[in-house]
Amino acid sequence: MSETMIDVAQLAVRNYFAGERNEMLAILAVSVVLALSAFALYYSSGSGLAKGFLITTLVCAGLMSATALSLMVRDGNAPTNLTVAIGSEQAPQAIASERDRVAVVISKYKYYRYGAGVLGAIALAGLLLSSRGWVHGVAAGLLLLVVAQVLIDHFSERRAHLYHEQLSAWKSS
Repeated sequence: MSETMIDVAQLAVRNYFAGERNEMLAILAVSVVLALSAFALYYSSGSGLAKGFLITTLVCAGLMSATALSLMVRDGNAPTNLTVAIGSEQAPQAIASERDRVAVVISKYKYYRYGAGVLGAIALAGLLLSSRGWVHGVAAGLLLLVVAQVLIDHFSERRAHLYHEQLSAWKSS
């Protein structure tokens, strides 16, 4: 690999992981805002809907935050280790390994969409089949999770596809 190709590959790695980190930080920030908003709604109304929404929002915010934090920890040294490997004689193996890892990540997005669809269907069923406020609050919280999942995965999947294409281009170089 030429010096220019190495620089381009290392930049792609740094950009990909920076995007992932920024997304995780956004998830953490939005989780806090949503939790505070749900608390404010419950505090101001105390209704069953607000209680169901609060509980669902707190559980979802907790799960999303835990996932974001674990991914940030997992990815902590990955960009540095990978850029060092790309700058060494191990570049072809490092790029191939990373390309394979990203291909697996990309293959999972359809299952995330299936999961979001199932949660959305459960939420809509709750809205249609019940007139209880707490059920509607849980449904609203689940629908909020579905929207968040769709938005997060849209940008994450686009970033992963671009990164995979860049990694694949170096395979043929």
